[in-house]
Amino acid sequence: MQLNKSLYTIVLSFLILFFGCQQKENKQTSQKENQEQNIGSVKSEVLHAKTFKLEYKDNLKLIHFINPFNDGQETFVLLPKGNSLPDQYKGHQVISIPVKNVITTTTAQTSMMEELGSIDAIRGYVDKTYMYSQDIIDRMEEGRIISVGYDMEGNAEKVILSDADLVMVVGSSSTSSTSFPVIQKAGIPILANTDWQESDLLGRAEWIKVFGALLNKEAEANALFESITKQYNEYKHLATQAKSSPKVISGLPYKGLWSVPGGASYLAKAFHDVHVDYPWFDNDQKGSLQFDLEGVYAKGKDAKYWINVGMVNSLEELKGIDKRYAEFDAFTNGGIYNNNNKMNKAANDYWGTGILHPEIILADLIKIFHPELLPDHELYFFQKIN
Repeated sequence: MQLNKSLYTIVLSFLILFFGCQQKENKQTSQKENQEQNIGSVKSEVLHAKTFKLEYKDNLKLIHFINPFNDGQETFVLLPKGNSLPDQYKGHQVISIPVKNVITTTTAQTSMMEELGSIDAIRGYVDKTYMYSQDIIDRMEEGRIISVGYDMEGNAEKVILSDADLVMVVGSSSTSSTSFPVIQKAGIPILANTDWQESDLLGRAEWIKVFGALLNKEAEANALFESITKQYNEYKHLATQAKSSPKVISGLPYKGLWSVPGGASYLAKAFHDVHVDYPWFDNDQKGSLQFDLEGVYAKGKDAKYWINVGMVNSLEELKGIDKRYAEFDAFTNGGIYNNNNKMNKAANDYWGTGILHPEIILADLIKIFHPELLPDHELYFFQKIN
């Protein structure tokens, strides 16, 4: 009898422990599901970007993308998994959040996901050749991140089989979320990213909040952008103490045409923020202006500085392309700098990490144009061409 009683006690204790653990596990699962099905209390407010807006409803989020090429607007509904879509939003593209398998197409997009701690949510990328992040490269070589190539529609089958729940492409005047009908027909939403059309560097960096909304990581995105903005504004204020405004030009001809940043472009805005003289400040174009070499020479021959000279790594190489480049004052006086200091074969991290961290770009520009203001700063993205 005593043995049976002891056995009964052991069995009862085991059952209590088992069901207690089961209830705890069910509770944790339920909490996780509830977290995914509800919109959290943390929201993101758009402060600088002009090509997207965020809106929060009771049980969903809305991202309004403003097409910079025709001022049209496309709305995406970010719907927590398990929630029903309200009737008034039927007809819009719907993205289930938090996204778990994203195909990205630029290093800036992957950089933003990495910095939010969501590298595991990157399912595909175009080609490792133009990827700077070694972690992404390793995952592509292991097959954990697939290569989808640059012909997204031509590789639609690979995209569809990847189990992607979102494809992010580069938006342009000829490419939008409706440019890939096969992928869309498969029910995979396509988001056209137009961060490159923002009019200032902070506007480009603020696209981190799009990823925050997609990943349910608004708190992390807000904190990161606040830190970036604070440092950027400190450098911007520092630049007001500059005692000179040297003239600067940018770029290099390609197939006979020299593309220079328009006066309303993000790079021209950065030039304004670091107090330099830029010959095309009076232009109101966000994109590039096209000139022949003579046209740039007429306005920029006397520029003290010349930045972003393509893939050139030496003055001799630059002169070898066209001996007339040696006639520019920046060439003669050693004022040429390139943004290729962080290269991984063909990949340039200026277009990855640099897009998210404009405060580093601004610090580099101040160091180049006003070295006395940041004597201890070492160039990060830029390097002098000798």
